[in-house]
Amino acid sequence: MKNLILSASLLLITLSATAQTTTDKKESPISFLATAKLGFAKISQDGNVDLNGNINGGDALVSFKLGKMWSLDTGVGFFEFDANPTIDGYNASLTNSYLQIPVRINADFSVFDKGSQENQKIFFTAGFGVYANTLLKQELQTISGNSSAKNLGWNFGFSSQIGAKFLISDKMGFRLGLESQSDMSKMKKDDTEQKIKNINALYFGMEFKF
Repeated sequence: MKNLILSASLLLITLSATAQTTTDKKESPISFLATAKLGFAKISQDGNVDLNGNINGGDALVSFKLGKMWSLDTGVGFFEFDANPTIDGYNASLTNSYLQIPVRINADFSVFDKGSQENQKIFFTAGFGVYANTLLKQELQTISGNSSAKNLGWNFGFSSQIGAKFLISDKMGFRLGLESQSDMSKMKKDDTEQKIKNINALYFGMEFKF
């Protein structure tokens, strides 16, 4: 009888420990991403030549895990386009401020062990998606004066990313890579049409798991 009770007790302790280990290893499917980006862009506007400039900004995203390697990211982004066009023979300063709503599918690929992603710390990442874009404000500074316009329309585009992810801990990771964007439609307002022809940027950011 004592042996039966001892055996039952040992079985319960083992099951309890196993359940606790399983609970500890269970990860939340939701994480938060904060990224910054720097790069180059080209915009086109009806009646003007294409304009090259610099972009800088960032995204605040929520990532939903869809499996061992797939995830869905969405949230909001903000970036500025700065350029120096020539108007009437004089240099001018143009700043466009954009708000973006991206939706992107990402995949993580194990670098050192292709058979399993458990206990991996470094991943190759690739993603693609679409976004809605709006030009919140356009500011133009010239030798004759300054002007600005707001809410210059919406459009849609396609984006892609390649990069790497480094896990610092179970709750934190670091990302960096290259991102490309291209508007698929034009923003239209007051008989003016414009779009971002392409963006090529370096991104880097932090990931925090809930």
